Amino acid sequence: MAMNKGRPSWTWLDVIFVYVGIIVLSLLWGIYGGSVMNYLYGLGMPDTPLAQFTTSYMLQFIVTVGLVLLLSGVGRGTSWQEIGFAPLSGRNLIRYGVLGGLLLLSIIVILSFPLLLLNPDLPPQSYEQMLRTVQDGSQFLLLLIMAAVLAPLSEELFYRGMIYPLTRYSLGPVWGSITAGLLFGLAHLDFWRAIPLAVGGAILCYFYEKSGSIWSTVTAHGVWNAVMSLLVYFSLSYYP
Repeated sequence: MAMNKGRPSWTWLDVIFVYVGIIVLSLLWGIYGGSVMNYLYGLGMPDTPLAQFTTSYMLQFIVTVGLVLLLSGVGRGTSWQEIGFAPLSGRNLIRYGVLGGLLLLSIIVILSFPLLLLNPDLPPQSYEQMLRTVQDGSQFLLLLIMAAVLAPLSEELFYRGMIYPLTRYSLGPVWGSITAGLLFGLAHLDFWRAIPLAVGGAILCYFYEKSGSIWSTVTAHGVWNAVMSLLVYFSLSYYP
């Protein structure tokens, strides 16, 4: 089933509102996050960096998904298929989801080599930092679910489901993919990793274009994140 290639039901103003909502949440967390965590600690939540990381991420996930569904018009006229939740065949799941995710991972790794040469002391991202602090398998499983399931779902819903249809409608599939990919790379606020992430974002747009469903890109993104997480986790046994 092909993706909707007409004019989306939402506009760039709706996209801006999603970004604003995420920024406002970050600001509020910076102000009130400590108080929220103290309250949760009082209810029995363990006082650990992982607990704080998980809580802040879950809030961001809920706000991002909620705003995308609200502002894209789901529930007031926009169909689920219009934002990418179209049926996906098993063949396309394997081709663009599983195999696509492995191809995507390979490309990102290759593009990352020059970054390591230019900046060998490049600090790890916050998720990788947290991953390197896990104490047991249950903590790793929690982070793996966040990276391989929740992050792909929210990011694909926003960047491929909501943003790509707008760039595609205005610029066509090629430049639309490049533009949406750039927005995806820049949104991570990481200068050194922006280009590999932008390339990854553009490739995910291609997968969406070919499969007609963001379930393929959610799967590919999840495979990408899951394999990277497993590589980091098991490398700790050799490089503690």
